[in-house]
Amino acid sequence: MTPEEQEYLDRKEKREQEIKDEEDDQATKAAIAIQESFKNEPVGLSEVNTATRLLNKNYSPLIVRKYQLKMWPLFVALICDISLSDLDNVVLDYAYELLEEKQDDIQWCRNFCGSLSEHITDHYDNLKRGCVEGVAVLWYVDKCFISSLGGDFMVHASCKQELFAIINTLPHI
Repeated sequence: MTPEEQEYLDRKEKREQEIKDEEDDQATKAAIAIQESFKNEPVGLSEVNTATRLLNKNYSPLIVRKYQLKMWPLFVALICDISLSDLDNVVLDYAYELLEEKQDDIQWCRNFCGSLSEHITDHYDNLKRGCVEGVAVLWYVDKCFISSLGGDFMVHASCKQELFAIINTLPHI
C-alpha cells in the first residue's frame, strides 16, 4: 500500500469516527432534552408513552414568541408538550442560516416561513415523536404579512382565533 493510499484510508477512518461521535452527541442531546421536558411531569397518569398529553393540557399551552428579523417582526407560535427552552436558538440559528440566501422577493419570504415551520416541527418531533400539536410562523415583511400554519392552527378555529388575538395584542403591550 502506498503512503497516499494509507493517508486516504486514515483520513476516511478519521472522518467516519467524527461522524459517529457527532451522532452520539446528537443522541445524548436528545436524551437530555427529553429528560428536561419531563422535569415538571404532573402527578398521576403517566403519559410517557403518548405523543401528546391526554389529561394535563395545562402543561402544554400555546406560546407566541416575537423576534425582530432584519428589522421586521417575526412571530413563532407553538403548541408542544416538551421543554421549549431552546426555542430561541432553534429559530434564530436556522433563520440566520436561511437569510444568507437570496431574500429579495415575496416567494423567497413565503418559502422562508414554510421552511422555518418545518424545521421547528422536525426539531421537536426528533426529541419526542408527535409532540408538536401546532406550529405557526408569521412574518410581516415589507408591507406583506405571510403565515405558515400547521397542525391545530390549520384545523381548529379556536386555536387560530387565540393565536391572532395574541398577535393583535402584542404590539400594544
